[in-house]
This record gives sequence, C-alpha cells and structure tokens, in this order.
Amino acid sequence: MPQIMRYDIQHTTSYQYEENINSCVMSLCMQPRNHRRQTVSSFFIHTAPVTSFSIEFDAFGNRHHFFDIHHPHQQLDITVSAVIERTIQDPLKDEFSLPHDSWDELEALKNDWDMWEYLRSTGLTTMSRALSEWLMTIPDANEDDPYSRLKRLTRHMFETFDYQPGSTHVDSTIDHFLDMKAGVCQDYAHLMIAVARSWGIPARYVSGYLYDAEEQTLRAANATHAWVECWLPKLGWMPFDPTNAKVDDENLITVAIGRDYRDVAPSRGITFGGGRSELTVGVNVKRQRADIDLQTPEGQASQQ
Repeated sequence: MPQIMRYDIQHTTSYQYEENINSCVMSLCMQPRNHRRQTVSSFFIHTAPVTSFSIEFDAFGNRHHFFDIHHPHQQLDITVSAVIERTIQDPLKDEFSLPHDSWDELEALKNDWDMWEYLRSTGLTTMSRALSEWLMTIPDANEDDPYSRLKRLTRHMFETFDYQPGSTHVDSTIDHFLDMKAGVCQDYAHLMIAVARSWGIPARYVSGYLYDAEEQTLRAANATHAWVECWLPKLGWMPFDPTNAKVDDENLITVAIGRDYRDVAPSRGITFGGGRSELTVGVNVKRQRADIDLQTPEGQASQQ
C-alpha cells in the first residue's frame, strides 16, 4: 500500500532597502500546485506591510499572486507557509527501459499542439556548438531508448559539473555553464531541457523544493530547487533531477512549471525609490508521515 507523507514548508523572503521606498508592485509565483502524486493541503501568504492579493493563472496552470503597496516602507517581508501531502510509490527498477520504438512515438509529437511549447528552444534553453560538442562526451548515449538516454544524461551531468552557488546568475547561458563547469540547479535544468528537446523529447522546467531525507547529503537540499520533467511514452511526465542524479525523487515538491526559469521566477516586481536593496531568503522543509497531525501555521497569514 502506498505511503503518504506530509511536507511542512516555510519560505521567507525579505527585501531591505537603503531608504524608504514610496510604493511597489509585486508578482509572486510561490504556491505549490496539485501535481502528479502531490496535493496541497493548505497554503498561506503573509506580508509585512500587510496587503491584499489578486490571483491569476498563467498558460501553464501556475498560480500568481499580485499585490501593491503604496505607502513608504523600508522593508518588505513575504512569508509563505504550505502543507503538502505526497503519495510515495516504489521507484522504477534500475534495469527499467522503454521499447526502442518509443522514439517513433516521440517523433509523432512534433505535430502535437499541446507539446509544442516544450519542444521548441527558448533564450535560456538553446542548443549551441559548444553544447553539441559536449554531448559527444556522453558514452554510448545514442544506443539508448529515450528513458535510458535521459537517465544517462542525468548521471553524466552530475559527474561533470560542480554545484557552486554564486558561479552563475539567473540570466546565465548554457555556454557560460559549460565554460565554468559549475553552476546551480537552474543551470543544470536549462542544459538538460535543451538537450532533451534537441532529441525530440518534450521537456519542461520545474521549480519547487527539495527535502533531504539523508541530512544534507544532496545538493541544494532543503531549499528552493529546480529540475526537469520529460514526457515519455508509457510514463508520461517523468521528473529528472540532474543536480543530484535522481529520477522521480519522492522528495521533490512542485511549485510551478514552465518553458524555462523566466516563466516561474518566484518573485518579480517594480519599486519606486529606496535605492539599493538587500535580499534575504530562508527555506525550511520538514517531513512527517500523514498519520501524524501537523499544527496549522500561526500568525496573521492570509490564505489564498
């Protein structure tokens, strides 16, 4: 019988300004979504200064919270609390593979309108000469079925690149990642997406959280995270985490889905006045069995 786990998430974002800003307009993409074996039990947003929200859905089904504050303030705090229930199932066996004619099924998706956005390149997921040359370093990849080839790519990326916060930024290109041989989960995701799409496999960028059940043995553990979902025959959308060499990890918690990072940035906005700002982010993810009661987050949280 599948086991159900609950994940308690606390995510704080603080903007400290050099001086009072007069007003701000912000968009948040921070609410986890009901997705695959994941269900959102509760979700709260609290801001200081306090404000109200409007909600819109984008073309990918992500929920965006919009707010504006039009009085002077020198600090903006955003606190997100969520409880997620996730059904844990046995992973695919190591020897699992798809029939080789799965490539023919993927070829037919080129005319599928629903997959079009996930088969074309974007500014952050473009194949280049440098990336094509790097792909030649993956041994025997061309002999694999689609699932095995993606799994081999995931492992090769994990072994090739160093996880190094600060080595890249949100607009870094894949070529920069290849040149540095280091980056963060966003860079790993963009590279894998570019490669998968070049192979004719629909791929999409996923943002969310990663819980480390083994006490800080994973890269980017217990923090905001990014990985890839690829659509495969017989499997549907399958998560691949090249940052940690994981496939369909039970501890990945999905927040948003898009073509690349630009579709799912957790926060973006405009401020008027205030000079420079300092950003501080804190994330805490806890896990318990579903038969253990979780306390409702305290405080003046606003449920949306």
